[in-house]
Amino acid sequence: MAFSELPHDLAFEILTRTSLETLDACRVVSKTWNVMTYESSFMQSYCRRTNNISGYFFQCLKKSKYVSEFFSMDGCSGKNSFSHLPVETLKTKDKVFNCYDSNMKIEASSRQGILCCMRPIRNNNYRYYICKPSTQEWKVLPNPKLRNLGFGNYFCEIFDSKTNAWRQANVISLSEDVCLKYHHQPINASGLLYLLTTDDQVLVLNYDGEEAYPRFYLPEQVSQNKNYKNKKLISYEGKLGFICLKEQEVETENVKRVMNYQSPIDFYNNDVIVMEGSNGSVFYKPQNASLHLVNSHKLYCPIEVFPFCSDVEPIN
Repeated sequence: MAFSELPHDLAFEILTRTSLETLDACRVVSKTWNVMTYESSFMQSYCRRTNNISGYFFQCLKKSKYVSEFFSMDGCSGKNSFSHLPVETLKTKDKVFNCYDSNMKIEASSRQGILCCMRPIRNNNYRYYICKPSTQEWKVLPNPKLRNLGFGNYFCEIFDSKTNAWRQANVISLSEDVCLKYHHQPINASGLLYLLTTDDQVLVLNYDGEEAYPRFYLPEQVSQNKNYKNKKLISYEGKLGFICLKEQEVETENVKRVMNYQSPIDFYNNDVIVMEGSNGSVFYKPQNASLHLVNSHKLYCPIEVFPFCSDVEPIN
């Protein structure tokens, strides 16, 4: 019998005890396994049995400084749960760091527990880090060579952990009246990176920062249509997806009771939608209209959201 032909219950028992790396590999074994591992019941069992973590870092500006906080659904925050970046442990790695005036900004996240962060230092310069919050580990990175290439031109700096150095990829040029959508994170799906532009085009990059395929527009129904708001690329069951809010559409009463000005931001898994509003965030399951409300006293109207999964194994 092939592994992909295992009974559902047996496959569930095995996969909910694997590592994050093994789980990603098992998702490509069969469509059945892939769909199963993105169900909400699977992720809750998986986090409980492995002590792994699954959720989101929400980030906003507060008094001109970046503030971030971690949220997850019940049962997915691990035994040693955390709610913020462990900046207090950075002092041993960065002697000039002041945890009382950190202004640490999350730039990117991975679903393997790593965050790329940045903070301003003297003379309009910045210092870059990678952080694994679940183990409170930090690594100071050398600064990339930032350059001003003129409006509409972008380049990608790629950090190689083996050489501990950055390297520059090819320049990506857009029209003068077009730019990449601000506060929209690149989507990593099917071994490629996807970015959305202000004219609703999608750029496809490989891990060398090169355009892998011709640019294409969002679905015709929503492309450059002002009736559709908050357009975002997402990862859905490991593939590229799209989510938006249709203007004047009837909203779910259950969500309206607990949240003002809600907007969808991601699929937590294949049956739970993450939504944010002016007074909090919610994990909403349309099938049974159940919801898990997340309130925060630190954040108001998050401007960036970073999907995050992690184990508790040290990096080094």
